[in-house]
Amino acid sequence: RDGHRVSVSVLTGGVANRIESLLSARLHVEPQLHDDTLFFISSLSGHLSLYAMDAAGGVPRPLLPPQIALQNPELVGGHAYEVLPALGRIVVMLDRDGDENYEPFAVPVDGGFPEPVSAELAGYRSHLTEIDRATGTSYFAAESRTEAMIHALRVDLGRGDVALDQTRD
Repeated sequence: RDGHRVSVSVLTGGVANRIESLLSARLHVEPQLHDDTLFFISSLSGHLSLYAMDAAGGVPRPLLPPQIALQNPELVGGHAYEVLPALGRIVVMLDRDGDENYEPFAVPVDGGFPEPVSAELAGYRSHLTEIDRATGTSYFAAESRTEAMIHALRVDLGRGDVALDQTRD
């Protein structure tokens, strides 16, 4: 359960029924359960945004400012967000006004204004492909915006260090 994508069938008792009821009411996608908090993308505000709520029930609380909209997770090409409680942050993939040039931003677990994970990733259209929670390391497929190159980048989310793993044409 903790730290993994939520499959409602793995939850037991009343929590599963409440979560299933919540997810069926409106567009609620990409749920992640960490400790007793359910994180998810929803259209509650009229556009897609990131929310959190107590898994036992309650009112969803927005984690991003209202002027920031998320892209449909199906179009992001990788993870739309990942919760990292050990680092006290959430990595969320954002574009600029729908341009689909996704960049990773960090938001505190309790919500706030997104800040770039690393300035070095600004020149790429990035896709969050994997996160190693034990080491706080993330892996991105990063498409260059200036040349026909795709880079595999490894990012230490604690420090923001970026390393080039490999390149291909």
